[in-house]
Formats: sequence, structure tokens, C-alpha cells
Amino acid sequence: MKIARAAATVLRLGGMILVASITAQAAPARAETPPMPIVTPVPDSGNIPLSSAARKGTEYVDLKKAGYVEEEYYLSGIAPAITASGQTVAQAPYVTRILVRKPKDAARFNGTVVIEPFTWFGERAAGWILTREYLLRKGYAFVGYTLNINQPKNDPKFPPSDADPASPGDGINHYGDIVNFEFMRDFDYARYAPLGSYYDETRFQRGGAPDPFVPQSQGIGAQLALMLKSNLPSGPMAGLKVERVYVNSWAVTAQIWFDYLDQGRHQQWRLPDGRPLIDAYMTGRFAYGEVAGDAIRIPRKMPENVPFVTVYSQSETLHDVLEGIRLPADTDKPELRYYEVMGTPHLREADLGTNEVEPWPNERGKPNDPRCQFIYDEPAELPFSALLDAMDRWVRNGTPMPMAPRVVRRGKTVVRDAKTGNIVGGVRPPWITVPSAEYWTDFETGCGVVYDSKLPYSARRLKKMYGSYADYARRFEEAKQRSVKEGYLLPEDAATLKPIASPEDFERDVPLPRR
Repeated sequence: MKIARAAATVLRLGGMILVASITAQAAPARAETPPMPIVTPVPDSGNIPLSSAARKGTEYVDLKKAGYVEEEYYLSGIAPAITASGQTVAQAPYVTRILVRKPKDAARFNGTVVIEPFTWFGERAAGWILTREYLLRKGYAFVGYTLNINQPKNDPKFPPSDADPASPGDGINHYGDIVNFEFMRDFDYARYAPLGSYYDETRFQRGGAPDPFVPQSQGIGAQLALMLKSNLPSGPMAGLKVERVYVNSWAVTAQIWFDYLDQGRHQQWRLPDGRPLIDAYMTGRFAYGEVAGDAIRIPRKMPENVPFVTVYSQSETLHDVLEGIRLPADTDKPELRYYEVMGTPHLREADLGTNEVEPWPNERGKPNDPRCQFIYDEPAELPFSALLDAMDRWVRNGTPMPMAPRVVRRGKTVVRDAKTGNIVGGVRPPWITVPSAEYWTDFETGCGVVYDSKLPYSARRLKKMYGSYADYARRFEEAKQRSVKEGYLLPEDAATLKPIASPEDFERDVPLPRR
């Protein structure tokens, strides 16, 4: 469908009727400053905000003990609605929300704000979950923000199957209640009734189907960064001097920021003095183009003098291997890094969003498969936090991030070590260097769930490899120090990392976890 004409449409945002101008245009070549959004405190409804760090769950942390405060605001304005191919088809109003976590004492603030869109499944902030202890320890501020739409008749998040093109995919039965603005309004209508953004499934397509990514995502992200770096005297960061803004966007929202770079928004949207809105980009645990569209790994318009860092779990690594997609070489100019972190999954129980429930591998199609019994529960946040810290040092003092070896490939498969059963190459946390289990992905096992699974070693195998628990623990400690030296584990985190296997594991076979 061509959209080469100007027209008008009515956009309903919550209970408000607003007019949006519909146009078709290419992104301008010259740099420009996006419009400043409006920021308004969200009135207290008597409930804790959705995704709050004060709410018991995967995002919880004791903010008061850490010397932090959390505040929720509406963010509103006019932002372009952009197609997957980069065409702006509307300048439309939006109302969304931001959740701000910042040091109470300005002296503790390190000058950097990390921004992250909440995922559309349960409003989860995966980057916050994975790095929150590090962020609080180092004095960062964090801003999570909502990117969503009102539920359309044909929800693009649940595309129909080839077998039944007239019906939404099976995922709607599992996830339908924890997506879109309807989920947020059901959770707390008083807070989230006003939220809304522009969407039209006929105008926004990706890979030949309605685009599941919010069309105004790029403009909202840019306006948020502009607001933060402008240091408004009455803004949510009042009293703190913001010097840098980093993107830390994980899981499905990683595609949003890849599109932002690929379409040249980093060069297009700038501060009034010409400086960039974003000072570093980290995306993780998502393979670009996996949902639909181009399966490219380097944005066509890389940012100048700004890091672009992608962190793969073992799951995303296997995705690219099976698809025959080779990762690009790391370079210092442009500042590009890729990390394939073994022994980390696409999803852990510790990562689940509000009201999100996922079955374990042994609760699905292969309940008796020994590889479908345990999910990864290792502290993936430790290598991921170390990488964020390394990116920060690259920005602050020009120290390049380490270049990691790639996973060893043999055609469209990986090479596994005959002794340990684990993949050769990649970033190797201590639990992979000195393993007590084989780590697998659902791509390989076919357990049929979102979680990836592991096969713990038997007591006999542990004794054969290490002799005793004391020898295993000693070697694990040596592996920790090696990871610190390589830059994939921070010293303060190494001090708290315990061996994965226990003394009991050397004395008995590991039981099945669930039935």
C-alpha cells in the first residue's frame, strides 16, 4: 500500500482524542534537534508502579538501602512514526511513562543515565535486572520507559501461523494478558489510562507482516535522551548533572535501537550544540532480524566515536550459527564489539516480567530427556555487568573494550569439547572454564520452551574430572581470577561468586528438579 499522500487521521490516546498529520518522507540528511517532550509526575494511585524496584519480583532491590529514589512520570509529545524501512509516515502525539531511579545524594551520581525500553512481555527491564547491583554500586541513574500500543484487532505480536492464517498465533493464549497498554490499564487504571501511541497495521510492515515494534519508538527514545541531557531545572534529574546517556536494551527491544542506528538517527538527531544524544549503545540477548526483516549484524550507518556493543547469550549464538550468520570482526574504528557469552541463557526465572509464567523444559514435550531437566541459574549478571563497565571506561577514558574470541564453528554447527560437553570458544565465565554441567540451548535439545537447559554432571563425572570438591573449588577460584584479568568479571563481583557445584554434588547423583 502506497502512502505518498498527505491526510489526517484521528488518534485515540487513552481517553483523549488527538489529531495526527500523516505524511510520507525520507529522513533528512542534515542534523536536527528533536522536539523537547513534556514530563509530568504520575499522580499517586495508592499502588506501587508497574515494574517498580520496590515491588517484590525480578526487578526488586532495596533502593533506600542503596541511597536511591524511584519516581514515575508521564512523557508526552509529538514523535515521528517510522516504518521498518525508515520512512516517516506520521508526526503523531504520544503519551507514555518513564520510571526514574537515581541517587538521592547528588554527590553519588556518576554523571551517566542508562535508558532502557521495557519489553512488551510484562513490562520487564531486562538490562536493569542484569546490571542493577552494578548500577547502584557505581552511582548510575536508570530510566526505564514504556513502548507499547493499544491492542489492535490483529495484534502484530502474535502473527498467525501458515496453517491458520485467519487466527492469531498460539502465543496469544500464553502472553495475551501481559502485553499492550491494556495490560498496564488492567494493572493500574488510574496510572496508565492516559497512555497511547500511534499504530496502523496497514502502514507499518516488517518482513511482509504487521510490524510488532512500536512505530514511534525511535522518536520517543531520542526525545527522552534530549530531555535527560538538557538538564532541565524542573526535570526528573533536577539537581543532578547528566553528562552521558547510554542505551542498555535487551531481548526484543534491542531491535528498536538497531533500527535507530541502521537508519542513521544517531547522525540525524543531535543536541543543539551538535553533540550526540546517545554516548554508547549496548544491546543484548537478541538476534537482529529474528522477529522479521534484515538479519544484518552491523548498522548501515554506524555512529562515529561511539561504542556499539552486542552481547549474545549462548542461545543467540546458536541461532546465528544454525542460520549461517557470521559475526563481524571487532574494530576500534568504528567502535564495534560482539560478545558470545557461554553458559548464559536467553531467559532465566530471575528475568521474568510481571505476571509472566514460563514452563520448565521437563514440563513440555520431552519430560524424560536428561537435557530437559534443569534451567540455567548461573549469575549471568556478573559478566554482563563487567561488559557494561568496560563500555563505560571506553567512553570515559578511551580504553578499548576487550576483543573476545568467537565460538568455534564447523559449518552450521558449533564445536563441543569431548571432555566437558560444552561449546569451545566465546567468552567463558568461571562456570564454563571449570564446569559442573553441560550447557545446552533449546535450538539443540528441542525441549520446547523459552528457557535453555543444562545437564549437571553426576558425582562420578565430577570426581573423574576434579578428584574432589576441594580441587574443583580451587580451580574455580583460579578461573575467577582469569576472568577478572580478561575483563569479563569485576573484582568486587569475583569476591561474591561461589562455585556452582556443592560438596553434596560430589557425593550423589543430581535428582530431577520438577515433575
